[in-house]
Amino acid sequence: MERLSLMMVVCLLAGLSDCQTRGAETQVTELTHEDLNDTGVEKDAPQNLNQELETPATLKKNSTTTQLTCEPPIYTVLKELGALEERLAATVRALEETNKKLEASERKLSALDSKVTELGTVDQGQNRVAFSAAHPVQGTIGPVNVGHGLVYDNVLSNIGGHYSPVTGYFTAPVRGVYYFTFTSFNWANDGASGGSLYRNGNHIVSWYASTQTKAIPGSNSAILQLDVGDKVNVRLWANYKISDNGSRYCSFSGFLIFPV
Repeated sequence: MERLSLMMVVCLLAGLSDCQTRGAETQVTELTHEDLNDTGVEKDAPQNLNQELETPATLKKNSTTTQLTCEPPIYTVLKELGALEERLAATVRALEETNKKLEASERKLSALDSKVTELGTVDQGQNRVAFSAAHPVQGTIGPVNVGHGLVYDNVLSNIGGHYSPVTGYFTAPVRGVYYFTFTSFNWANDGASGGSLYRNGNHIVSWYASTQTKAIPGSNSAILQLDVGDKVNVRLWANYKISDNGSRYCSFSGFLIFPV
């Protein structure tokens, strides 16, 4: 009898341990009269055995098994909740970093869109600025005792109309970066040729040419950042000459690279 009780306790403890680790249900081993005969229970005490076993249905052969269930311990639940909270916090941090990157990308896209819109405005014909003009003189200008502004009145192109063939000045219509170039020519045995590009009366770049044996050309160029209303022209130096003929050796050109 004591041996049978011990076996039942062991089975119950094993089932409880198994449900705590796996959360699964376990079954109690079925007992039959044949099993009891193998337990070494005394044959002369059947009444005591019947009194100890209050549920004879469990002794019936092929009877239905009983299932035990258990709830997980509270410390296990708390541990799982803590791990879940840590994972949630990590997810929130990752989302915040992703949101920052998206905001930075949106700012870059907005700046790029503004630039594309600006360039599209230029491409549609606004702020298109370019000119080119030649000197029509059949002969030589100079020498003169003071600086002499050259007027290139043979206009080849004047997009935007910002070069004046009357004064020889180009006037900047918008604040931006501009490119200018000019050329000169001097006959042989005719003295020296020289002059400069000016912005608002200030010398920028120059040319100089002198030879006794052959005709010689000269040229120079510059990229300038101009404000609205700035004026650019070419001037011959005092006591120097410049020559030309129908071939148009002397010219003055410029255009807007981009607004700023």
